[in-house]
Amino acid sequence: MSYICSNCIGEEFLRNLVAREASQDEPCEYCEREESPTVEIGFIADRCDAVIETFYELSSQTAAVIHFDRTPAGDDLPTVIQKLVRVNEAAVTAIVETLSDKWFDGDSMESRYGDDDDPWFVLKSHLGSAMSARWAEMESSLRNEARHLNPNVAEFMGEVFGDIAADVTAKGSSVLVDAGPGSSIDKLFRAREFQTEKGLYDALHHPEKFLGAPAVGIGRAGRMNAAGQPAFYGATDADIALAEVRPAVGSYTVVATFAITRPLKLLDLGLLMEVRLKEGASLFDPMTKAAAERRDFLKTLCTKMTLPVVPEGQDHDYLITQVVADYLAMHPRASIDGIVYPSVQFETPVGKNEERRGQNIVLFHKAATTLYADSMKSTGFVQLYQVDSQDSEEYWYPCIEFGAPEPESSYFQRPGFNPKPALELVRDSIHIHRITSVKIFSDDSPVRLGTLGPWSR
Repeated sequence: MSYICSNCIGEEFLRNLVAREASQDEPCEYCEREESPTVEIGFIADRCDAVIETFYELSSQTAAVIHFDRTPAGDDLPTVIQKLVRVNEAAVTAIVETLSDKWFDGDSMESRYGDDDDPWFVLKSHLGSAMSARWAEMESSLRNEARHLNPNVAEFMGEVFGDIAADVTAKGSSVLVDAGPGSSIDKLFRAREFQTEKGLYDALHHPEKFLGAPAVGIGRAGRMNAAGQPAFYGATDADIALAEVRPAVGSYTVVATFAITRPLKLLDLGLLMEVRLKEGASLFDPMTKAAAERRDFLKTLCTKMTLPVVPEGQDHDYLITQVVADYLAMHPRASIDGIVYPSVQFETPVGKNEERRGQNIVLFHKAATTLYADSMKSTGFVQLYQVDSQDSEEYWYPCIEFGAPEPESSYFQRPGFNPKPALELVRDSIHIHRITSVKIFSDDSPVRLGTLGPWSR
């Protein structure tokens, strides 16, 4: 058995671990320092074994390698060890030999990684995570026990989102993005559907109130808000906003632009899916495994949060996303005003096998208020038709005349939290869409005639 000291190990975390654990009086065989405490080379091999099992997968047993003699992806075992531990060639050879002995099963006469004497490895694209099982338990707890003041939910949300302000993507950007004056997100488009002309007419008399977020206690539940909880659902594009309300043929849908009037901070779910491990994170550090599992779980979670939901399943499927939004809105260490997430209702072809998916943005209650929305009087005077002076016939020509702003004393002041308005209706941006038809894109699968397999009976 050979021995190695911490001075011979280039990987910082492992070097410090060896320095703490070293107790042997045997001299180091790789630098011949007799005064430095050492550990057996098997100590290093055991740590490498755990890292390879956790973070790597075998690449030298694929069909392309076995049958077509292709070069395996990734690196061979000595290269993997050198990259991990950063030791000299003699120490690499000793670690590889120790691992080969460790992986060989004398009973079956087989190695853990196959009969190949020269296994190659690649980093796993995704680690299995116990978080997924815990997430399922949390869903069950929410649906069957309690939504509010649920300690299981609070603890899990803290574990998943607690350090979100420190998360960065592979490009080094934060997952929290700026919105408001001077940023790339300085306005939002919002749509609202009206089934009758009267409903449209009434709403346009006070568009700040009826096109903005519903008041406390009025709005229905949405993807990121419970019923009665104000939230502003907007989009970065007018076409996206129109598509997201899924208007019925024959209805009227109003699309308007809202300027964001003060700085806001938004969590971008697309960026959250690209979270990387901290710079210099050691694969030998148990915290890195936990961080990698969280990273991979976030990818799965963000996908779940943006899946299309049919109306029948909204009450059931929106529960989890609502709870996530509740936690983020009240985050204990980061001020988050809303969430950016991709639209699943609107996709525009960009090129071959490539699509541009629009962005939706939901603003939480603390940022969902529109200027003048709380005025108790109408802010505009509306007419939907004009009369032709020649033949006295009416024709569609909607028009709004806005009056002077009411004094603040005429605003309705609700008890409790009244956030400063973060939105202002761009009054000349209002468009009315009379929905005449809807184009549907689908995957068409014919039902074939034939003999059913035994599994279907």
